[in-house]
Parts: sequence; structure tokens; C-alpha cells
Amino acid sequence: MADTDILEQMISDIGAGAVVSLMDIFQKDADTRLAAVADYLEHGGDVAQLRKQAHSLKGLCLTYGATAAGDAARVLQAACDGDDEAQIREAARTVVDTAPDAIRDARETALKLAGQ
Repeated sequence: MADTDILEQMISDIGAGAVVSLMDIFQKDADTRLAAVADYLEHGGDVAQLRKQAHSLKGLCLTYGATAAGDAARVLQAACDGDDEAQIREAARTVVDTAPDAIRDARETALKLAGQ
């Protein structure tokens, strides 16, 4: 569920039109970062790069009201700080499985609140 307090504050601060535009940018940026996490799951890769993606995704999602996605990304970031590949993969799988719906919900909620 989207954090409506965050979204309503954004609309109050910068206006509905700006929020609509920013939500499109948020969706694209989040999708890019999610693709990087999915790629790690499929092909493996550099844990430091995965951590950067998780950190950026966490910040994006928490800023734009996709709290569940932000929380999942926070867990992935913390897992990347450890040395347990199984834990990293489990956290990455959780991000890939849960974040898209949370991001979509935040975007749709923002658009509704903005009168779109």
C-alpha cells in the first residue's frame, strides 16, 4: 500500500502537475533498477553494484511513497553488506517479487490524489 501521507505532501509542496510528471520519471528509474536486480539473480555479478542499485531503489521508493518496495530494497542493501550469497539472493528475489506492485500502487495512488 502506498504511503498517502508522502504523496499528499508532495502534491501540497510542488503541485499535482509536477507530481504526475515526477511519477513517470520515478517509474522509469525504478524499473531500470529493478531490471538490474533481476539481472543479478539471473546472471550473478558484482555485489557492490547490486548494493548501489538497492540503495538507489530504496531512496526512490521511500521518497515516492512505495514503502514496501523501499523496505525490501533496504533489506537487500543490508544483505549486500554481509557475506552470505544465499541471503543476498533471497533479498533480491523479494525485491523482484514485491517491488513492482508497490511501485505501481504508489504511482496509481499519486495520480488519483492528483486528480488524474
